[in-house]
Formats: sequence, C-alpha cells, structure tokens
Amino acid sequence: MKRAIPVLLAIVLLAGCSSRPVRHLAADAALVQPGVTTLTEVHQYLGEPKGVREISPGVKEYVYSEDTISFWGKMPVLGSMVGPSGYEMIILTVQDEVVRSVVFRNFNEKDRDWVKHYNWD
Repeated sequence: MKRAIPVLLAIVLLAGCSSRPVRHLAADAALVQPGVTTLTEVHQYLGEPKGVREISPGVKEYVYSEDTISFWGKMPVLGSMVGPSGYEMIILTVQDEVVRSVVFRNFNEKDRDWVKHYNWD
C-alpha cells in the first residue's frame, strides 16, 4: 500500500502536465500589418473569422475571438466545470483585399464589476 501512494501521486502530477495547444490572439495580431497584409495572408495566419460584416461599400470588418481560460479552468478534472475567465478579440478592417486597421482587445469577466457597485440613482 505504501508503494501505491507515490505511484498514484506521480500519476496525478503528470496528468496535470498534459495540455492542449493554446492560441494566443495577441501574437496572431502582431503578424498582421495594416496597409501590407492581404486578406489571403490573414486567412493563412488566423484561419476563418468568427464573424464578417460590411461597414460601408467595399469595406468589411473581420472578427476573431478566443476564450481565455482561468487558472482553475486549466486543471485536469475541474477545468471542464469552470467557464472562461474572459476572451480576446481581433477586429480587422479590410478594404480592397488589404488590411487597413487591426484592433486587439482583451476582455475579463471582472471588467463589468463596476456595474454592481455603481450608484444608479
């Protein structure tokens, strides 16, 4: 029985080391250069967007977003029970198949805490 405890402990610790690939949108956003990067290159770097909308004739916005995982969300067993702690977003403005602007935003679940404490009177 005394031998089983270290083996079980080792298995639990090694299970915590397993992970899936993580995408970092901030790094992906750095690959896109306004006025230089084409829409074809954007699809190579970022893949398919979560959303596309036309904001004026010939000008479109492409939106890419990913959930950010909290510390508890990365735990092997608890992770599936914990939701995301926020999300990251890239908004690209494309005109004539060339990126005109890149905006990266990082949102946290605590960003809206002010609503609970604001005096609405």
